[in-house]
Amino acid sequence: MDQTIQLLKNIDSSLHYYIDEYGAAIYILLFLIVYFKTAFVILTFLPGDSMVFASGTLAATGDLDFKSLFMLFAIATVLGDSQNFFIGKQLGKLQSHNHFLDRITSDKSIGKARTFLTDYGRIAITASRFVPLMRTSVPLVSGYTGYEYRTFLSYNLIGGIVWTAFWLTAGFLLGNIAWVENNLFLTLLMVSSTAFIPAIIGFVKQYKKKKEAIA
Repeated sequence: MDQTIQLLKNIDSSLHYYIDEYGAAIYILLFLIVYFKTAFVILTFLPGDSMVFASGTLAATGDLDFKSLFMLFAIATVLGDSQNFFIGKQLGKLQSHNHFLDRITSDKSIGKARTFLTDYGRIAITASRFVPLMRTSVPLVSGYTGYEYRTFLSYNLIGGIVWTAFWLTAGFLLGNIAWVENNLFLTLLMVSSTAFIPAIIGFVKQYKKKKEAIA
C-alpha cells in the first residue's frame, strides 16, 4: 500500500517510465489521479499541476497525445469538483445531526475556503483551481452551504478548462526545450512552487490589513 501511495505521489517526475509499461492505460491512470485528487479532500497529496505539466512535456515529444490529455484532464477535474460538491451537500444535510461532521466542517482549511467563497463569490469557484487547498475545499464548502449547483457547475467548468489549458500548454511549449526535458524533476519542483504564489500574496495582503487595523 505504501509503495502504491509513493508511486502515485511521484508519478509526475517518473511519468515517462510508466508510458512503456502501461501503454494506452496510462491515460486512464492520469484521468483517475486528477479525478480523485479533486473529488476527495483527503487525497490532496496526489500530484495535480505538476502532473498535467509533465504530461504536456511528454505530449511535446510525441509520447502522449495533447488533445486526448486535454479532454481527459478537463473532464476529470470538472467531474471531481462536482463529486466534491455533492459530498459537501450531503455533509450539510447531516451536519445538524452529527457533532463529528460539525468538527470536520469547522476545520481551518474549510473555514478559509468559506471566507474565500464569501469574499469573491463566483470568481472564487474559478480562481480556487489555481490555489493549493482551496481547489478541493471550495467545492466542498459550496455544496455544504447550499450553493446553487447550476451556477457552481458553470464557473467550475470555466476553471477546469482554463486550469487544464494553462498547465498542459505550458508543459507542451516548454517540453521542446532540451534543458526542461533533461531536468524534468527540477522543472517540476519550480512549477509546483509557483502554485503557492497566490497563497503567499494572500498572506501578505492579510498581514498588511491586520497591521493597518492595529495602527
